[in-house]
Amino acid sequence: MKLYLLEQEENQREGSIVSCVVVANSKQEAQEVHPFSDWDRVEVWTYDPCDVKVTYLGNARKDIEKAGFSDSVNNVVCLHRCYS
Repeated sequence: MKLYLLEQEENQREGSIVSCVVVANSKQEAQEVHPFSDWDRVEVWTYDPCDVKVTYLGNARKDIEKAGFSDSVNNVVCLHRCYS
C-alpha cells in the first residue's frame, strides 16, 4: 500500500476539504477516494474524481494501512479543510 496526497481546487467554500492523505494501492485507486466515501457529498469535496490531483508520497507502513474513517472503505489518514 502507498500514501497519496489528494488535492482539489474546484470547491473552495468554507468547510470544504482542500486536501487529504489516503492509503491506496495505486494512483487510480487513490483518485477515486472521496474523503467521506460519498461522491454525493459535493459540499465538502469536488464533484468529479477527474478534478482530483494525486501526488505519490511514499510507501505506507504496515500498521497504518487501515487508518482512517473506515477499516475497509476509503482509508483517509488526514484532512485539510478550507476556512476563509
